[in-house]
Formats: sequence, structure tokens, C-alpha cells
Amino acid sequence: MEVRHSARLAPFQPETVWTLDAGTLTETRGKIVRQFPLSTLTRYSLAVDKTGGRRRSLLVTFGRRRLVIASQSYVGPGRFEDRLTSFSTLARALAAVGADLAPRARFGTAGFQVREAFVWVIGLLAFGAAAMLMFSLTAGMAAVGIEMAARMGFVLILLLAALPWLNRGAAFDPHDPPTDLLP
Repeated sequence: MEVRHSARLAPFQPETVWTLDAGTLTETRGKIVRQFPLSTLTRYSLAVDKTGGRRRSLLVTFGRRRLVIASQSYVGPGRFEDRLTSFSTLARALAAVGADLAPRARFGTAGFQVREAFVWVIGLLAFGAAAMLMFSLTAGMAAVGIEMAARMGFVLILLLAALPWLNRGAAFDPHDPPTDLLP
């Protein structure tokens, strides 16, 4: 049985059609066709409109390849057509079949983007500490550079310690997704 959902994502793009058939998710946008076998599914993340509306989006990751599926279709400037019914059908089927074909895949709701921003801050702070140390050593001010790099390193350790407590989003059973997310 084939499950289908379609949406126009942008004004100058043709309508995108997502089809789930025989364990393969197919994305067709005009003449471009991409296929994703569900046996390679690694992550299924469902995002819900924070204002309580009917807008949903689904981020599915297949190894390094990502695919975003939207529930609303662009009609005109500021106008969108609600296609939540076909989106929910596709998202439920994708979760159920994906869980069977890829048992190690993670299923959940999208958390805040704070975690990704936090990782970027940690990386930039580590780069800054290393640059500070290197430039101070080349300028002949080793004591000042070591002292400042040590302080930046302490903040870096505190940030790394806080990383596990950041919100990742709630997990759910892929065979029974929450009805408030996928009506």
C-alpha cells in the first residue's frame, strides 16, 4: 500500500511529493527524485507549532542525509493550505515501518535548538582559548596567556558539564505516536 503526502514548500519550487512504498521513502520535486530506504533510518524528529496551531514538520535522518517534510503547503504570500491529514498518515506510517526496519533509530519530538547553539559556543570558546594561548606565547607574554586560557578552560569545563542536562526532546513509541501531535 502506498502512502502519499504533498506540499509546495516555496513560491518558485514545484510541489514536493513524498511517497512511502515497500520500505522506501521517495521524495519527488519536479524532475528530481530521491529515495531513502527505511532500513538506514537513524533519527525521526517531529516538530510541533509552539502556538498550538496545526503546523507540523518532520525531520528524518538517514545516516548523513536529512529530509524535512512539512504539513502545510504554500499557496501565496502569507497563505498556506493545511494538509495535516495526509501528513499525519505519512508520519504515522513512516514511524511504524521505520521502527520495524531500523530498530536502532531514535524517535522523538524536536527539542529546543539550545543544544546545538550551546555546542557551537563550546567549540568557539575552545578555539578562542587555544588562539589566546598561541598568540600570547608568540608575543612573549606566556604568563598572561596561560592565565587567561586557564580561565577560559574553566568556563569550558562548566559548559561541558551542563551539556547532558539540555533538552533533547521527548521520545515516543513509534508504533503509537501521541494523538495530540499527529491527529
